[in-house]
Amino acid sequence: MEIVFVYGTLKRGHGNHILLEKSEFLGPAETNDKYVMYQAGIPFVSKAFKETRISGEVYRVDELELNHLDLLEGHPTWYKREEIYVKYINNKGEVKTTKAWLYFNEQIPHQAEVLKTGIYGIKGEGSKFKSLL
Repeated sequence: MEIVFVYGTLKRGHGNHILLEKSEFLGPAETNDKYVMYQAGIPFVSKAFKETRISGEVYRVDELELNHLDLLEGHPTWYKREEIYVKYINNKGEVKTTKAWLYFNEQIPHQAEVLKTGIYGIKGEGSKFKSLL
């Protein structure tokens, strides 16, 4: 089993979440390190510079689910999966730290905008997590 951190269309309430519906949801999460998030219809997280911590969700997935995510993300040619450290809030309300896979993309479209909050989707999403740290 592997742990994956998702920050965009794979999150609950978004179109690609269907790939994680049977996976174990560990909780809302945030990266330990700062990265930059861009948006051009879909989100991109880059290591180009340190803007903010990225908000998302963590899931425990099996090898088949991870392979499906790799196919969706075009790993390793489009998005590249790398292990990082994240903090998450488990179902007991405890803050935990774990290693998780995150899909980075350094091929940022010219029209992309920086999301300074590090939060993709519904405005204010992830703020509950940030207020608990």
